[in-house]
Amino acid sequence: MGLVSILFKVCYNVNVVFGLIRICIPRDKESIKDVGKMRKRVIVLAFILALAIIVFGTPKLQQLIAGSNNPSVQSDDPSEPNTGQNIDTKGNTSHDNSDKTIKNNENNIPAESPVPSESDERPRDEEPVEEEPVEIRISFAGDCTIGTDETFTYVNSFPDRYDKIGRDDSYFFKGVESVFHNDDLTLVNLETTFTTAKKKADKTFRFKGDPSYVNILTEGSIEMVNISNNHIYDYLEQGFQDTLETLEQAGIYYSGEGHIAYYETKGITIASIGYVAWSTDIQDSLKKDIAEARENADLVIVSFHWGKERSNYPNSVQTQLGRFSIDEGADIVVGHHPHVIQGIDKYKGKYIVYSLANFCFGGNRNPADKDTFIFQGLFTFQNGELIENDGTIYACRVSSVNNVNDYQPTLLKGEDRERVINRILKYSEKLNYGITMEDVNFSE
Repeated sequence: MGLVSILFKVCYNVNVVFGLIRICIPRDKESIKDVGKMRKRVIVLAFILALAIIVFGTPKLQQLIAGSNNPSVQSDDPSEPNTGQNIDTKGNTSHDNSDKTIKNNENNIPAESPVPSESDERPRDEEPVEEEPVEIRISFAGDCTIGTDETFTYVNSFPDRYDKIGRDDSYFFKGVESVFHNDDLTLVNLETTFTTAKKKADKTFRFKGDPSYVNILTEGSIEMVNISNNHIYDYLEQGFQDTLETLEQAGIYYSGEGHIAYYETKGITIASIGYVAWSTDIQDSLKKDIAEARENADLVIVSFHWGKERSNYPNSVQTQLGRFSIDEGADIVVGHHPHVIQGIDKYKGKYIVYSLANFCFGGNRNPADKDTFIFQGLFTFQNGELIENDGTIYACRVSSVNNVNDYQPTLLKGEDRERVINRILKYSEKLNYGITMEDVNFSE
């Protein structure tokens, strides 16, 4: 407190000075004659008064002299105009003649009190601590027909190969084990039924595998399947229900046909939606499902069974629905059914993989085009938010050998790898949002 302020307060509170003088100066005539003593007492009085003002402040000193402990005594400092307004910590004012205090949060502190307010004592809010980023790797592969059509000859069929390798469930996905076993989730299109039903649909190809074949998926580290495709009802409703029951007993998640799958890993919830999409008429239902999934999950996948068989380019239904899905909140779109590779869009920073081609495909004993690939999405989360969305392509062939389908998808190297990569890039060039070399990673 400055000297000028002290003098100002002394002058203004003259009643305080007179009160102390009456206490300290002797009143008998004999003592008054002793001028020297009086001067000394006045000097001492002035010193005491200055200290009292500095330590207590004028209102407290006034209370001390009056012998009152009443805390309601307010400052009469003319430097603080008596406007009858309350001033909050944001600088807002409100009229209230009965209370002339500065409001600090919830407590009223006398205006001249030297006691610090709560806002002065409270430490400033610390910035939220950023969590370490969480990476989620999801591998996507195409059509998996874990079985056969009963009208196919036995030689070189899927059951024939299964018997030849001693019914070893781990055989079929051994060629991609390094990918599927080291991701957080693997999702494929299940292009078959697991059933012993006899009654078939009236169509050309009808696929099924013995329910025990489900162990091939679990041994291959496949945790989730899409069931929306043109073969899930090959053995009618009985075959469909048998398949769902078999998957559930094996602990494999499934999505499609009205089912949204939710899978949790590393504290992140992943939702998977599946649709057969021959036209855009499904948009209303699709929009509703994406909204529901978005509400309950951190990451949303949409799988479509769509497109024209053996075409390397998506049709207008595919491009329209794929981009619509991203617009509605999907984080990635993957497709299957054409049985061959198609290009990839990167639309609004998110991938649309139009066709993953065949993979472990028991529906053809020796397909002419054996090229395929795994698309692995790398999704990075921080503080519960998706902050990065990357993709890696693993070039593959549906068979470990080229002359026949041995139903063992295998990673490619060298010239074969380059050929598959170049095909994907070529088919992507004609797309409005087609990927380039800079938009995706290619595994070695």
